[in-house]
Amino acid sequence: MIPLQNWVPDELHIMLRITDVLWRLVIDELKSRNTWGNKARDVIIEEMKRINVRFHFWLEVGSSTWQYTSLMGQDKLTVLQHFNLSKLFPHSRAIQIRNLWDNFYLLHKAMKDFNTDAKMFSNDTHAWLHQFLNSDFYQASDITPYIHVLVYHIPEMIKIHNHFGLAAFSCSAVEKKNHQQVSHFFKKTTKDGGGGKNGKGRKSAILDILEHENRMLYFYNCNEIESIHLPKRLRIQTE
Repeated sequence: MIPLQNWVPDELHIMLRITDVLWRLVIDELKSRNTWGNKARDVIIEEMKRINVRFHFWLEVGSSTWQYTSLMGQDKLTVLQHFNLSKLFPHSRAIQIRNLWDNFYLLHKAMKDFNTDAKMFSNDTHAWLHQFLNSDFYQASDITPYIHVLVYHIPEMIKIHNHFGLAAFSCSAVEKKNHQQVSHFFKKTTKDGGGGKNGKGRKSAILDILEHENRMLYFYNCNEIESIHLPKRLRIQTE
């Protein structure tokens, strides 16, 4: 077993995965209430538009299971904070779920706070877990490894690494870099293609990405963009 001092959970992925669970449970509850249909999906899409989150539902070919957009980290936090659950559930149930979401958001903030007390955080996570299991539709089987880590290991990590804080070990920068490079792959490379009919001279997408990043770094550091003379366009009017 790896000693606790030798590993640190990533607060970003804890937020991402637990938020995924909370959203999936909302969808599952709509299905269990027999309110999962076009009307519910339209309500969700409209509410996502209201809070400026891009979100879509679609059916895969040959499947009757609705798929939906996998949100990025900031969009998940926006949904967690601002999605109006009363559009989907009775008022009392919407308040119950909203309180659960709000308390998890507070735990997420506390997890990143350098001044968070480990004992108090432990009490808060256990209270949140108790709230989770007393949410009528949620069962012990809905508890995932990430929820387990949040409740039973994050307080220990906060205590062990109190001189750094868990935010110092966040992988958010790595995730952002990965997102940027995926975007570059689809927008700024030939996707390992090109090179003519025979593929000769085909250029690696990785090389395309590295060259693009090198150009960005060069112009950012050297500030030579203003010295480049862009071609001028002349418009000639003819009678």
